[in-house]
Amino acid sequence: MNTRLAYVINPAAAAGRTPARWQTARTELWRRGLAGAEFVPPTAHDGVDLARRAAADADVLVAVGGDGTVSEVASGLLQAGAPARLAILPLGTANDLASQLGIRTLTAAIDLIPNGQTRTIDAIEVRCSQNPSTPVRHALSFVCLGFAGEVLRQTTPAIKRWFGPRWCYSVGFLRALASCRRPNVRVRADQATFRGRWLHICAGNLEWAGGGIMRLSPGAQCADGLFDVCLIEAMPRLAIAWHFPKLLGGSFVRHPRARYFRGTQLVLETETPETIHIDGDMAGFTPAHLCIRPRCLHLLAPSGTGHS
Repeated sequence: MNTRLAYVINPAAAAGRTPARWQTARTELWRRGLAGAEFVPPTAHDGVDLARRAAADADVLVAVGGDGTVSEVASGLLQAGAPARLAILPLGTANDLASQLGIRTLTAAIDLIPNGQTRTIDAIEVRCSQNPSTPVRHALSFVCLGFAGEVLRQTTPAIKRWFGPRWCYSVGFLRALASCRRPNVRVRADQATFRGRWLHICAGNLEWAGGGIMRLSPGAQCADGLFDVCLIEAMPRLAIAWHFPKLLGGSFVRHPRARYFRGTQLVLETETPETIHIDGDMAGFTPAHLCIRPRCLHLLAPSGTGHS
């Protein structure tokens, strides 16, 4: 195979289990003639810079880890403006993007590197003014502020190790009930402005999150040039717990305290800086500006998944 490959490996993914999983994958990749340069970020979020540099000398840039790793590698690739394609080795906890693209096993992911079809998808560009070290990031699954971000924060590496991908986010939900805040946010969308205290704000590029257990953005499609916006007004903790099944199934969008619409631009402004999460990782703080970048990313996916 003459394709130049580069692997960006996140050692912190899957609560620190990725290095061992990578060694297994690496043995099979090298056996199949898919050897390439290896890049390991020394600290959190260094994957963006590594991917930007690796993209200059690669035809395929492979993200080795979970959704946060894929987001970092995609951000570096888009910042580089290089023609390299993105591939995914789903070795993280949730692997939401990979699974919704039809990449559900390590074997399937390895097969795609020489044989996959190129699919072109959207990305959500996120600019956080309170994060000068990495001012621009790109989300492929979702961007959130509020309760969903608190669930992610409370789903610690230890919780992931103890409860695994099936139950860890449910445990994180219960922990988040005790600590969640209801920030006062001004939300400026394409054609409307909303003000108030919000439990949950999310812009979604894919339907499912949390390892396929939460339908955060019902109907979202990753190549339609739009993201799906959900705003849920603040409510008491008991009401949050009562409505949790609706969050899992996606029917929450019909709740009278929810607003659900599609758009291309979103500005989030708060009284004090609030955390912004993208694809499972903390990305910075408000104020934040989100915009869709239509069909900007070329990645390897199974045939029959709407490739172009």
